[in-house]
Amino acid sequence: MTALSLIVITVFVLAIGTVAIAFLLLINKNLQQGRSIRQRLAERVNGLRMSKMLSKLGIDFDQYLHQVPLHKINESMNKCDDCQTIGQCDEALKQPEIKPDDIDFCPNQSCLSRVSELQHKESTAS
Repeated sequence: MTALSLIVITVFVLAIGTVAIAFLLLINKNLQQGRSIRQRLAERVNGLRMSKMLSKLGIDFDQYLHQVPLHKINESMNKCDDCQTIGQCDEALKQPEIKPDDIDFCPNQSCLSRVSELQHKESTAS
């Protein structure tokens, strides 16, 4: 090998190493931002009836935060916040157990039903 070949290979290896390190740093930053966003969403959900509804439906809250896209969680929180069926919701939440079919008054019923079904399938598969 000539000296020029060694220099080219060394520069190439250093460039690939630099790109790999940059990707790892970006991935780490993205993971940290995702955790931070999900933490803020969790705090906001906990202030809504939605938190109790998730629990009553047997939906694991942490799985919910990771299975449902962030924009859908935000949309669901806004629907819950603006809900006009609070009385029906409070009555349903007094029940010892609720099924997704029992909350047809809820603007989030379809989303909660899908998540409940998905989590149920996952729990029976394992």
